[in-house]
Amino acid sequence: MRLNPARASLVPVPLVRYRFGRAANVDLHFHEIDGHSFFFYPSHLQYRDGQWVFAEFGMHGASVSCLLRGRVYGQQSARFTGSWLDFPLRGFPQVLRKLESTRRDRERIAVDVTVTILRGTGVKALSRISDISARGLRLAGLPFLLNEGEELSIEMVGGPRGQSDVGKGRVVWVRMQEAGIEFAAPARPSFLNVLAQAEAARSSAAELAHLDACTCKRGERPSEPPLPSIALRRPK
Repeated sequence: MRLNPARASLVPVPLVRYRFGRAANVDLHFHEIDGHSFFFYPSHLQYRDGQWVFAEFGMHGASVSCLLRGRVYGQQSARFTGSWLDFPLRGFPQVLRKLESTRRDRERIAVDVTVTILRGTGVKALSRISDISARGLRLAGLPFLLNEGEELSIEMVGGPRGQSDVGKGRVVWVRMQEAGIEFAAPARPSFLNVLAQAEAARSSAAELAHLDACTCKRGERPSEPPLPSIALRRPK
C-alpha cells in the first residue's frame, strides 16, 4: 500500500500473487541470468514495462509466503498471455522450498509508506516502509547503515501528528539499505491502522495457482514465451 497523506489512508501498491502446488518443480520456473531471476507470470498484468511491483509467492502446505520486489516486462508472443517478472536476486527456488519448515508466524504484507526515522543520536532521515507484519516492518531506501539492537522512532510523513506516530522499534537485522524493525506490544493506533488497511488490500488481490498439468512435473521447462530482451542483453 502507498500512503495518501490527505486522507490518512492507503492505496494499493502493485501486487501479484502466485502459489506453487505440492508437486511443482520450482527450479524450472525461474531463469537465473547474471544475478537476476526471471519468472513468467501466466496472466495479464496491467502494469507498464519496467514498472516495479511486489510479488508474493506461496507453496502448498506452507503457512507463510515470500515477498519480493521486481520489474515487469512484457512479451510479444501471441501464443501466451502474461508477463515476465525480473527479480534482482538468485537462488530464490531454494528459499521457496524452505517455506514449509519456516517458523515465522507473522505474514509480511507489501506497503509503500514514506516515514521519518529518528535515531537515539538525534539524527533524522527519510525512509520508507516496504512491508509490514503484526510485530514489525521493513525499512527500505535508508541513507545510512543502521546498527542491530539500536532503537528508532518512526513517524509517517504528511499526516496529522496524532495519526502519524508509528512508535519506537528495535533494529533486529540490517541488509545494505534495508532494516527489519520489531515493535514491543502494545502497538500504536497508527501502526495498527496501516496494518489493517494493508491486510484488507492484500486479501482482495487475486492469487494465481500453479497448473496441475504443468510440464515441470515431468522435469521439463513450463511452456513460456522467449525471455525479455533485457535478459538476453545480460551476460550469462
